[in-house]
Amino acid sequence: VLDQPNWQTYLSSLRSISTGSSVVPETLIAPFHAIGLPVQQVYGLTETAPIAVYQTAAQALLKSGSTGLPGLHCDMQLVDNQGEAVVDGDIGHIRIKGPNVMFEYWGNPQATAKALHNGWFDTGDMGYKDPDGHLVVADRAKDMIISGGENVYPAELENLLHSMPGVREAAVVGRADDKWGETPVAVVIVAAGHELTSDQVLDYFQGRLARFKHPREVVFMDTLPRNVMGKVQKFRLRTMI
Repeated sequence: VLDQPNWQTYLSSLRSISTGSSVVPETLIAPFHAIGLPVQQVYGLTETAPIAVYQTAAQALLKSGSTGLPGLHCDMQLVDNQGEAVVDGDIGHIRIKGPNVMFEYWGNPQATAKALHNGWFDTGDMGYKDPDGHLVVADRAKDMIISGGENVYPAELENLLHSMPGVREAAVVGRADDKWGETPVAVVIVAAGHELTSDQVLDYFQGRLARFKHPREVVFMDTLPRNVMGKVQKFRLRTMI
């Protein structure tokens, strides 16, 4: 939509936008909020039937980047790797509990035992609560990069890359490294009419993110592999770099 000239004109009858399925960069949300059009992020899975956390239109305009508060009769907790609650502001595994949560994976007790913990469903996602208790989704736990013992969340790097002039699309994945275990690699699609070098992309991170989070390499591509829902298939992307 934002690539279209005078795109605001075509949205004059639109009152709000709802989005889910993946983390949306704040740089994509900002132009809509600038014209007073709320982008309401919702969060949930098939196993939570499906919405577990959501924003009102007013919350969306005030809390850009968050996904809001738990829905009616729905509880949420964030826990560490040992299942203990983390303090607000720290990143933890997102768990959901309520009558909306599935009872089991039919015929698969192993998967059920892995996903359900005393009624709490482990979503497989990581996130944190802001000072007002609103959930901010950091990334999929399986996409997290552990580099030199430090946790690196690709969505944070991708959000920054999407704010860089000349970047049309970007994704970050981990690559095995003998010294660090994994290192972040930035995959970038350059916008039409622009030129970018690896050094320019790497320099953009200076002073914006902690040094250990910086990509060690930039790979330029024409397209990103996606599924039928439009989500980037990072498992394929890892094999392409």
